[in-house]
Amino acid sequence: MSIKFISIIIPHFNDKIRLLNLLKELDYQVLSNAMWEVIVVNNDFKFPLELPDWFSVSYRLKIIEESIPGSYSARNKGIKEAKGDLLAFTDSDCLPDKYWLKNAFTHFNKDNENNIGVLTGPVPLFFRDRSNLSAAETYEKYTGFTTKVYALDGKAITANWFSYASVIDEFGGFDPTLKSNGDSKLSGQISSKYSISFQEDVIVYHPSRYLIKELTCKFKRLLGGTYTRNYQGRNIPFFGYLVKFIFKRYRFAIKKLFTVNINDSIKIIKVCHFINIGVILEYMSIIKGNPTKR
Repeated sequence: MSIKFISIIIPHFNDKIRLLNLLKELDYQVLSNAMWEVIVVNNDFKFPLELPDWFSVSYRLKIIEESIPGSYSARNKGIKEAKGDLLAFTDSDCLPDKYWLKNAFTHFNKDNENNIGVLTGPVPLFFRDRSNLSAAETYEKYTGFTTKVYALDGKAITANWFSYASVIDEFGGFDPTLKSNGDSKLSGQISSKYSISFQEDVIVYHPSRYLIKELTCKFKRLLGGTYTRNYQGRNIPFFGYLVKFIFKRYRFAIKKLFTVNINDSIKIIKVCHFINIGVILEYMSIIKGNPTKR
């Protein structure tokens, strides 16, 4: 299939400063801006998204609203509005490499048999000050995004994702009931029929989380996504999953005592402990029937 137009879909929730940075960064894309558009889907129903008067970009930018909570609901709304035969997904805190679109465009135009279900690539982390990492940044330095491993397992993340619009339509888009893990679910479904292609030159940079509470929120959200997908109405198996999760965090921290410097290992132990406390509290909230975190 010869690609004619790309639609970039970006969900947004209370992250305006980083969204503006992303939108400005997209102005440096090497691929002609006549060949792509950007659709920002604001998912914060309390605060409609309005860009500053001074802000401008050279490409087609459309801002729409989605009142149904969740980034996957927002992405589905963007999919409905998209004009492209190729859909690109990234997040409001990310910064794509300037060759991101051009390289993806090239790879798809070599896909003569239309075998690609999802095209993805590296998602390197960047830090506020690499010489002085916070505890959360230290933890993420050793965990990061293993997108190549994900791809080999038939999975991809929406920080760096391209698909034919026809493929997304075939599988019905993202599961809007999920607050997390929706990218794993959809890419897993797609990989049952098409390939997940990992390309080293399709790069999106992602900020490391700076605060421990940001990491804790991430894992609370992931726990909720796992519950919604696999354990609803099954609290005993869900408790077993929680125990395994806690054990893995502490095992990871203990292993790092013997493989990294003492300062880093102490930071990792601290982060793992607070993550585990957070997920225990989230588990208790979920089994009481409270909604999962977004």
